[in-house]
Amino acid sequence: MKLCVFANDPLQAYFEKGEIKKRYFNPENFFDEIHFISFIEKDIEIAKIQKIGGTARVIIHSVGKISIRKRKKSLNLILELVKKIKPDIIRSYNPLLEGWFAANCAKKLNLPFFISLHTQYDHNRKIAKKNNLKKFLALKYTEKFIEPFVLKNADKITAVYKIIVPYVEKHSTTNVEILHNKVDCNRFQTATKIDNILQPMILSVGNLIPVKNHSALIKAIKNIDANLMIIGNGEQYQELMDLIKNLNLENKVTIKKSVPNDQIQNYYKSAKIFALAYNPELEALPIPVIEAMATGLPVIIPHPKESFSEGLEGIAIFSKNDEKSFEKNIKTILNNKNLQEEISKKSLQKSKEFDESKIEAREAQIYAELIKKRKNNEEID
Repeated sequence: MKLCVFANDPLQAYFEKGEIKKRYFNPENFFDEIHFISFIEKDIEIAKIQKIGGTARVIIHSVGKISIRKRKKSLNLILELVKKIKPDIIRSYNPLLEGWFAANCAKKLNLPFFISLHTQYDHNRKIAKKNNLKKFLALKYTEKFIEPFVLKNADKITAVYKIIVPYVEKHSTTNVEILHNKVDCNRFQTATKIDNILQPMILSVGNLIPVKNHSALIKAIKNIDANLMIIGNGEQYQELMDLIKNLNLENKVTIKKSVPNDQIQNYYKSAKIFALAYNPELEALPIPVIEAMATGLPVIIPHPKESFSEGLEGIAIFSKNDEKSFEKNIKTILNNKNLQEEISKKSLQKSKEFDESKIEAREAQIYAELIKKRKNNEEID
């Protein structure tokens, strides 16, 4: 059984961010071979990322950088490559350039096409319009010429948050299934505390980009008798380091650019509270939030967009997305041990819904259903 994946980024990027997770692309070891189409001149050595393919043989096909404007000239090259691979199914994780190639290959080769979505692209456009004109124009182009084609040609669409559903419904009649991100709950529950971390420690995990709003947490910690550790890297690294210095918080705030995925659970275990000030218009239940719940941490996150909650009422502490509100909520939890214990129990219980065994089983089932449907159609023809 063969899978052809058009991933969002080169596998090198997953490795550098410490996001090499077991069987991420091979739920329940469903596939024997996984072929990655990588839009880079030379991607990472397979041994470093084998874990994401589980027991499958992993093959990376580096095809070089291809721009959206010149994609049609490269389509035959990609199409011939996929023909040689002879996959049973094609998978993509976005409706942009990678999704466009995936959709075209699936359509022309009569293969099932499965796409999963991890952000709200319409709101990405709104943000880009305010902050990055070049990116906004690119996203307006994809909105008209690429995204509708990708979504209309998908045999299966899953989304990790409910807030993505209206975006899909705008461009496609294909029903969307919510398939949340997954975590290995047992690994986080049985993690080991790190001895040399200053306590009490507030943990935040996420890319250092504006929509994660890390500056709110840095400002919030100034008047709290606690320490803040942020794990993540990105364009705002130096900006956030300067903010820490300007607020004289060098002894209270630490930024770790990267932690290997097989060690990240120990940082969660060493924290008292998890907080993340992400944009609820773009995401509703990021992986770090689930990881924190699986560790039994009280979680402080922004109020969800109305009607698009992921069932965290009474479990997470919802906050206004500013430093004053986060400061108040962090202090409330730190000063109330009974509340800490109550929320911790609820977090652990809720996290079971996102355990990898449950999510992987459904993902593998989707693959089986799509492949079976294709074979049945061939027999009818």
